[in-house]
Amino acid sequence: MTRRFCSVVLLLALAASPFTSFGLLGCASQEQAPEAATPPPPRPKNAAEIARSIVNGRVGMMVWPERLKGHPLELRLRAMNPLRSMLEGTGIDATGDVVAAYVASTGVTQSDLAVAIVQHKLDDQRARQGLNTMIARSEPRGEWITTASVPSARVTVRGQTRVVALVEEGFLAVLPESLAPQAARFEGTGGFPDPEGPEAVVATADDPSRSLAGSQAPRVPSTIRYAVARLRLAADGGVDVSSTGESTDPVQASADAAALTASIDRATSLNLGIVKVRLFAPVVFRAEGAQVKSDLHLTPSEIDRLLTLADTFMPR
Repeated sequence: MTRRFCSVVLLLALAASPFTSFGLLGCASQEQAPEAATPPPPRPKNAAEIARSIVNGRVGMMVWPERLKGHPLELRLRAMNPLRSMLEGTGIDATGDVVAAYVASTGVTQSDLAVAIVQHKLDDQRARQGLNTMIARSEPRGEWITTASVPSARVTVRGQTRVVALVEEGFLAVLPESLAPQAARFEGTGGFPDPEGPEAVVATADDPSRSLAGSQAPRVPSTIRYAVARLRLAADGGVDVSSTGESTDPVQASADAAALTASIDRATSLNLGIVKVRLFAPVVFRAEGAQVKSDLHLTPSEIDRLLTLADTFMPR
């Protein structure tokens, strides 16, 4: 749950009434009421915006791990959590200890830069213990960065060096080493806006024909300027995924819908000559005005087949 800030203002007014006496001149006095204390302004919920600006991100992913708790696919969906590799070795559970997180990336390949900002439930002592554990397991051994303006550690996980910074109480940031000084920009953040719907994951892409290129992602028409996908947990143990792309106009949207339907069908199926094997049911895109939309329900067994493919799309 996003941190909420509340303040109570207590107004005390003391007024003395004039006293008069029959046959005597009255003497009036009044004590000035103290001015009410001004409550501190709420902290801006701008963590995602800061992350995007640091890395000039074109791909973003907002995750609410708490919403996976108790779902039949909780263990399977953990494998799709983009924070898994970023938090490896910290002792922080990417599902159980994380309230919400945002990952901003320049793209979806190994060479793209990514920044994560994580809202967690740990107190400062546990968070520092997690970083100390990560430092000890780092190869080469990590270290605290003594010159950093916020508590930060340099660590290497799976051959990738990154900096983990405790930017605020209840928040940590994960950045490439080259962008480590930017961690201080998260100071004073109030985290994330409250979620608008029941989604567990919301992924976005600017100029997806380029930002999603270079991986095994299906080809996206260049006329799609922006795309968003929302993942919701379904009652039957599966997930519902809805996606929307912004095309240039209604005519182009119809062409883009047909192109995307064919592109995703090629990417998610195997043509064995006389038979075609699909990872899941065909995804059909439709045009609605200048938008291109699709809705897909994935069963637990289809999600199992999708895990390897989905992991390719996650920002690193």
